[in-house]
Parts: sequence; structure tokens; C-alpha cells
Amino acid sequence: MILPQTRLLSSYWSVRLKSVTKLYGLLTGSIRGIACSPQQANEPWITVTPRICLHDVPTTLKAGGLSPHSPVTLSASLIDEKGTEFCSCAHYVTDGAGNVDVRTAESVGGSYEGVFPAGLLTTLSPAPHEFQSHRLFRRDTSLPWKIQVSVLDAHQPPGTKADVMAKVEMERLLMAPGVRRLPVREGRVRGALYLPPGDGPFPGIVDMFGSIGGLMEFRSALLASRGFASLSLAFFDYDDLPSTTENLDLSYFEEAVEVLLAVPEVIPDRCGAVANSRTGDILLSMATLLPAVKAVVGVSCSTIALGSALTYKGKVFKQGLNMDELTLEQTNRGPWVGNLQQYFTTDNPAMIPVEEADEDTHFLLIAGEDDPWGFKHSLAPFRERMLSNNKHNFETILYPGTGHIIEPPYNTLNNQSFHRHLPSKEHLTKGIIFQWGGNAQETCTAQEEFWHRMRTFLMNHVQDESPWYQHYLTQYTPNAPPN
Repeated sequence: MILPQTRLLSSYWSVRLKSVTKLYGLLTGSIRGIACSPQQANEPWITVTPRICLHDVPTTLKAGGLSPHSPVTLSASLIDEKGTEFCSCAHYVTDGAGNVDVRTAESVGGSYEGVFPAGLLTTLSPAPHEFQSHRLFRRDTSLPWKIQVSVLDAHQPPGTKADVMAKVEMERLLMAPGVRRLPVREGRVRGALYLPPGDGPFPGIVDMFGSIGGLMEFRSALLASRGFASLSLAFFDYDDLPSTTENLDLSYFEEAVEVLLAVPEVIPDRCGAVANSRTGDILLSMATLLPAVKAVVGVSCSTIALGSALTYKGKVFKQGLNMDELTLEQTNRGPWVGNLQQYFTTDNPAMIPVEEADEDTHFLLIAGEDDPWGFKHSLAPFRERMLSNNKHNFETILYPGTGHIIEPPYNTLNNQSFHRHLPSKEHLTKGIIFQWGGNAQETCTAQEEFWHRMRTFLMNHVQDESPWYQHYLTQYTPNAPPN
């Protein structure tokens, strides 16, 4: 016989164990995949392992019950929140047992060729009947990606719905169970705060995207799923914020840091920041001016003030490059590019004075070698500026075969997309299609490596090097279960 209090404790720990087990399965991918069609003798089947997982977990696809040495197509498709269909396909030839395992089998055509286990995910692109420059990203992070994966008879083109022999649906989550999203409207600050499960304290991150505007939250959702308190920060074209980036007050970003560090679940003495492209000048200015910002990660990051006047405490900190000086060229495929290489020099007065950052502020800057906008050329002047001032608190990485857009693992290759904003270019007010560069397989490899490197970098410099956190560990006593 179980006493009432014992029964309560037993129930409590049973629920906790189930919750932790589910979370562990999603984080590690140990939840197994299933086939949608019965695996009876001589019947085609397809499995996805894991079928349900976080989006940064690798997936294995296998198909079988097929004719030996026969042509088949593996296809993937999804519908985004706007109703746009994205699809991909790969042509395989089954082995002698009538099976295909994407870990070892070579695709001979379709959306990619060769051995590429993540190929169907990372080559998803607008279906043939859709506008081809749609960008695939999740706006509502509470919704998982639901991707239909099918095995089709013979070699078929992308988007084919006929001759389906077996299919399965995979679900890829941006938010782990227990992750919380809190809208932020504090003072001038606008955004969304993502908190991991539990009480913390968690390392805090300010997360910003580039000149796309609005609020992009998918990276913050995944960071929270991996143990970071991440503030997805809007800075223009959102809510009551300015509609352009002509003038940027760095005090706004200082206020955002203060809002983040005031959250009870967040380590209060320091934070990190992550930014892409256009917001590189903001990111590096934060590292230079704000003592609480101790680790910054720049992705295809501008090291010069770009198209904006950066002000701080009522004074101009940096006057940005006049974007009317940038020459845009249309590629043979139609999208436009503008190469910034000539502006990334150590003596450009618009360069952010990164050498003035505190000794214990660390930098991780990455770029893609195939970026047509020339951001890879920002790395050498940054290194030269730091080293000439005897600063060694930085890392720079150039990823081969990778373009301007570098995202969390298994996001699709974004080779081109419709872009709404470019400062000072009056004839582009209605938007334009930009080319971003990169190829699917090398971009996927870069995103896998970088996602792990970035998280390790941020955890080391925001959590492990925090004096407050180290003192907290000496005083910490685990909470007892409720009576």
C-alpha cells in the first residue's frame, strides 16, 4: 500500500521522468521513425529515423520492399504558413535487396547528386508552380515543420505526386518541450524572449537578423531548446519601430541588453549577441561600447557601418557607407548582387573600432567563400585591426562552397530570395530578388559545424567565464521535490 504522500511523490517523479525522457529523445534524435505503410513481404516501405525531433537533429531515410536494381525517386514536400509549396527529390537505384539507405546510397539526379543524407531537407525549394524566390523559414516557431517524404516508382521530376509507393511524415520542431516564448514590449524594446525549460540561470543571448526587417525567431527558438535564453530582437519595420535603418540609436540595443539581463532566469552579469549581415555593424558596436556584451558571433558580418548613421548617447558613433555608392549588377539568372569588397579595408573610417573592446570580450566571425556580396573580404581587415593592437580574443572562419546565408543545420539552402529593404536605394523600395550564393552540400556541412561551434563559444564565454555564475555554483542547492 502506498501512503498518500508517497503516492504524490511517485506520481511527480513519474511525470518528470516522462517529460525528461521525451525531451532527451527530441534533443538527441533517439525517438524512432515509423513507416506509414505496412512492412509486409514484398510491399514497398519508407522509414524516417527519428520521425519527430528538433530541427537541428540529423535524419536517416531508408526505403525497401522495392525491385532490385530499379530506378526510384525519394521526394519531400511541405506547405509553409503562407500556403507556398516547397519540394525536393533525389533519383536512386535500389541495391540488390531492393533497398535505399541515404547514408550510403548515391543520388544520380534530381535536386542533388552523390551521397548526401540531409539532401532532401536542405534542397527544398519552391515547387515548379510557385514563385521561385520565396524564402523558406518558420514564422510561428510553435509549429513544427511537417514534411511528407515519399518513395516513387522510376525517376520523377520535383513536385510529382503520381506513382507513390510508400510515404511517411516527419515532424521537425523548433521549440523543445517546455521552451517558453514571451513577447517583449519593454520601454522601446520590441521582440520575443525564448527561455529553456526550468528555472535557470541560463546564458543570455541577443539575436538579430539583417536588413530583412521585422522579427525572425527560429534561431532563438532553437537556441532556447539548447539551453540559452535568447532575445529575438527587432530593430526596424516591426510594431512601432522605425520603418527604415537610416538612423540607428545604439542606446536601443543597450536597453535590449538591460532588459535581457533583468530577467530572473538569466545570468545577470554578461550576455552574448548573434547577428547576420547588415547588423554586423550593430553587433560589433555593442561589443565595443557595452561592457556586459562579452561574446559576439557575426554571420556574414559587416565590419563597417553600412547605410546607417550609428549614434550613441546623442553623438554620431559612425557614419555609414552611402548605399547609393554600391553598384548592383544583375546576374545571368536574374537576381541582383552588389560586391562590397572594396569597402572592407582597415583604413575605412566607417569600420567599427573593434580593437577598443574589452580584453575579455570575444569575437567569432564567419563568412562563406561563395558569398557574391564580398563579406568574406571583411575577415582579413578585422584580423589585421585586432592583431595590430595585440588583440587575440577572436576567431574567424571562412567556409568553402557556402554563400551569404548561413543558418542552423538542415535549414534549406537559400540561394536567392525576394528582399524588401536596401537603405538609400529609392528605386528598390518595392523590393528586389537578391543572389546569395552557395551550394547545398557544402552549406549543410558548414551549418552543422558552425551550429556546434557557436553554441560552444557562447556557452564558454557567457556562462562558464561569468564570475556571477561561478559564485552561484558554489552556493547552489538543488530544489527538493514538492511535498
